Amino acid sequence: LTDGWYGVPAVIDTILQTLVANEKIRVGSKLLICNARLSGSDEGVDPLDDSYSSEKRTCPLFLKITTNNTRLAKWDAKLGFVSSGITIKSLRDIYPGGGNIPSIDLVICKRYPKMFLEQITTGEKQIPITSHLTEGEEASRRSEYDLKKQRAGEKHADAAHSECVKELDEDAPLQWKQMVISNSPDEYYEKLPSTEKRVVDDWNERRPVLLQSMVSKLIGDLRDESVPERKSNPYVKTLVKTFHRDHRAASTQASAELTVWRVSDDQFDLLKEGTVLRMKNLGIKEKSRDGFLQLRAGPETVMVPLSEDSKRQLARSGYEERRPKSLIKINLMSKKMDSCRLSNEVDVVACVAQIRQLDDNSTAIYLTDETGLALKLTRNHNASNTDPFQIGNAKTQIVVSFCNIQITAFDEIEQCATGTWGLFSCK
Repeated sequence: LTDGWYGVPAVIDTILQTLVANEKIRVGSKLLICNARLSGSDEGVDPLDDSYSSEKRTCPLFLKITTNNTRLAKWDAKLGFVSSGITIKSLRDIYPGGGNIPSIDLVICKRYPKMFLEQITTGEKQIPITSHLTEGEEASRRSEYDLKKQRAGEKHADAAHSECVKELDEDAPLQWKQMVISNSPDEYYEKLPSTEKRVVDDWNERRPVLLQSMVSKLIGDLRDESVPERKSNPYVKTLVKTFHRDHRAASTQASAELTVWRVSDDQFDLLKEGTVLRMKNLGIKEKSRDGFLQLRAGPETVMVPLSEDSKRQLARSGYEERRPKSLIKINLMSKKMDSCRLSNEVDVVACVAQIRQLDDNSTAIYLTDETGLALKLTRNHNASNTDPFQIGNAKTQIVVSFCNIQITAFDEIEQCATGTWGLFSCK
């Protein structure tokens, strides 16, 4: 690569290698590059240093560039530094496995509840066991873990104190030992000569300090393995589409799933449905899931809210405001299932007709409305969960609102639509 003044070797990813092999990029092509990484030197080198000449195959200095951060520039583009960078215009222009996304404007079409990824590490192999928890489950698990850790710590401290007392008292002065085991330590002390009293007094002063130091050191050296290590990482998953200001038809817009890890309260507030955000330095997984690109954001991702746009512009980008589905539509969906997972995901407002426990780990709730049609919603849960649908003591004849329910095939025996309570379903 050269800017017309100096040259530098570049290492490209496999996608760019394919573009080079197909002569999409050739000698003389002008490239717009951002987020390139310099390898071989932390602070750069003098471009006139002959040992770093780009003409040498053994040059230890080079740039690492990726596909999502590289675009063909116009034939008359001026070479050198540019401040604008690259803003991806469409999700279809993103290459999975082509590095982080430099900048893109996204519409938050759907935001799921905040979740927590719990990792508990136990055993000699230190293999973490992972679980996805709701906010309520996280609060309960964290409280249980803190209490268990506190009790284990107290038990560990008591054991360390007993061990240190035994070890320390073995080195105690003979006069102090005899005084302690006597029938009346006070009388024994009074009968001691003044010199021996000073020995006992000196030991009584030093003993608590020595004991505290020994206990602290022993607790620090010993690792309490009775309580496994626990980590919890908050995250939120959203469905996004590219924000378009032109008149492109909404039906042509691709969707992607965006997961924000270690999400803060401020970020969660930014990710409201219908909000347009400019996101910089987004990660992307190499494989899609159910036909959706898998984007990820972390602490390094910059999120900037753009000015509020009209509903017409949001509609052009494919955004639709959440609305609960009627049981008529849900029954039609259940009879004619769509292959797209997202198309079968609905919100519903209905009346509870019946709750039936199927077994220790699954419960079904039957919902109905003024049409008389029914929806059987099933949830798998722990045996200790006595309120899987979060409706409290009320069992029937109450109106409930459920979000992100996955509709499944129509039950011909019970003659009703069916659905499942998934990971991101909520009340």
